[in-house]
Amino acid sequence: MPAKLLEDYPVVKCVEGESILSVQRKHPVILIGHLLLLIFTISTIPFSFSLILFTFPDLLNIVLANRVFIVFGILILVSIFLEVAVYLYLSWYYHFYVITSKALIDRYSFRLGGEYSEVVFGDKMHVQDITRKPRNIFYDFLKIYDVYIYFHKLEREEPFIFRSPTNSQEIEDLIEKLSAQSKEMD
Repeated sequence: MPAKLLEDYPVVKCVEGESILSVQRKHPVILIGHLLLLIFTISTIPFSFSLILFTFPDLLNIVLANRVFIVFGILILVSIFLEVAVYLYLSWYYHFYVITSKALIDRYSFRLGGEYSEVVFGDKMHVQDITRKPRNIFYDFLKIYDVYIYFHKLEREEPFIFRSPTNSQEIEDLIEKLSAQSKEMD
């Protein structure tokens, strides 16, 4: 597999001699799941509103007499749906898992409060264990796994986690290869 060039992914700045080995996003099924949850949530609003209207018949007559209320309500629901859907898509689109020849990077570039980046550099990459776990039985069926990378206690207490990447097997293979290379250098 040829190494990817820095120009392909300008979100990550590499040092001299460092190459990008893999860049992945979260699996697209995650995005579809979020959108289905959003559709379910938005669709419960009209049912709740109609329950309130049927509880108060005078309010029902006012709403049915003025079609503006219905059109206004539909426009509000559609705009809320579109805004949240665009936000979910951009959050998914700008979240990268990057493996370079010298680092593991979890880069989140679309955030209202600023960018987020978690990095483990090659000199700290003394891997103790690599584990792949599904979050639930549905993800297990689709073979979508979280990849947990545990390091020796002195370097890092908590594991570095790739949450639901597109190809968890590729990540595991690359980490094992990088770990073997760092052991050879020591």
